[in-house]
Amino acid sequence: MTLKRLLPESWEQRDGRVFLGGVDLAELAEEYGTPAFVTDEAHLVSRLASFRSAFGDRAALVYAGKAFLCGALVKHLVRAGWWIDVVSTGELEIATRAGMPLGRTLMHGNAKPRSEMAEAVSRGVGRIVVDHPGEIDVLDRLARTSGTRPAVLLRLNADVAAETHEKVKTTGDRAQFGMDPVSAAAAAARADEAVGIELAGVHIHVGSQIRDPDTYRRAASAVVDFVEPLRARFPERVDLDLGGGMPVPYLRDDDAPGVAAFAGAVLGGLDTARATDRLGDYRLLVEPGRSVVATSTITLYRVEARKRLPSGREMIAVDGGLSDNPRPALYGQQYEVLAVARADGPSDTRFHVVGRHCETGDIINVDASLPDATAPGDVVAVPSTGAYAYSMSSRYNGLRRPPVLYVREGGVREVVRRETFDDLVSCDLDIASRL
Repeated sequence: MTLKRLLPESWEQRDGRVFLGGVDLAELAEEYGTPAFVTDEAHLVSRLASFRSAFGDRAALVYAGKAFLCGALVKHLVRAGWWIDVVSTGELEIATRAGMPLGRTLMHGNAKPRSEMAEAVSRGVGRIVVDHPGEIDVLDRLARTSGTRPAVLLRLNADVAAETHEKVKTTGDRAQFGMDPVSAAAAAARADEAVGIELAGVHIHVGSQIRDPDTYRRAASAVVDFVEPLRARFPERVDLDLGGGMPVPYLRDDDAPGVAAFAGAVLGGLDTARATDRLGDYRLLVEPGRSVVATSTITLYRVEARKRLPSGREMIAVDGGLSDNPRPALYGQQYEVLAVARADGPSDTRFHVVGRHCETGDIINVDASLPDATAPGDVVAVPSTGAYAYSMSSRYNGLRRPPVLYVREGGVREVVRRETFDDLVSCDLDIASRL
């Protein structure tokens, strides 16, 4: 795989400068500061369209909001006809305030508070995914009280032997999500008998970064095998939600099949399982998140320090890291680091690139190739940070969360501003009262 697969479509180097969306990244860093998330807006729009092209009319596309969520993104989803899945009323609030129709929302969660289920029922979200049998009784009581009839999907935990990092595997005997087939069948009976809710279908999500296409065939087969003997309990058109999990590249050597391959694996899995013959009318839902936004975005940092380690390795430290992207510390994920300053020089020196936080695990890349002249004050870019970076960011070490900047056709749009010090202390009652 080439480095190009990691980069937003409009990434361009000319005359020793790097441009994204026609915007000079060094100048952008000077104006808005670093760290900063920079998104190629045209790339994002193109990515949404590529999923529609690959799936055609055979699937409802549901964006997994946990990957990254802000109003500007939701507005693109609405225009493209996508749904969104949320896992809290906070995410639901962001989505609805940005204009996402409630009928095109889907609520997940393995431990939904009753207050949040009540919100989902009263607001009329399109689908609620039932993670355990106890939720059926809660939803039934809430529905009777509110006079609504929510549609639910049962989350199935069928071990389909997904090969991925243990921390992003969501089926199997160690996963806390969903119900085993026996428990799910009993839950289907309870849901069918509950007058307050509609049993609309079944959901399965086997994990993230799934590189083996056969995994989707096994997932499709597991869902069809589960629904077939219970078909009479579901409506005339049953929902089959096969989740997401399409992988994205983080390093230039990563193998990551494209959108067409993902769609082919999902649709081919249902065809192999003879879903239409065995179930009749069904609607497919898929839930890509990471694969929609990851490569649309880069993070800009400024180099703050360069020194030689006791091992003899050269190290550079940047002005962000763990608080704006905890994935290296959580999963051991490494990222490419690219020169923005000195972009015309050869990247012929190996650096150990770290963040600024007081954590040994704050490591961005243990062996990054950068120009030998890289020095404090230089700007560098880390690609493939559109997913699970900003959404998992924190205020650790008292750092303020970075802005999110959309670039397109030479223009910059600040869609999420950098936090201020007032934001940082706004919930600290002993301090905030003095503002």
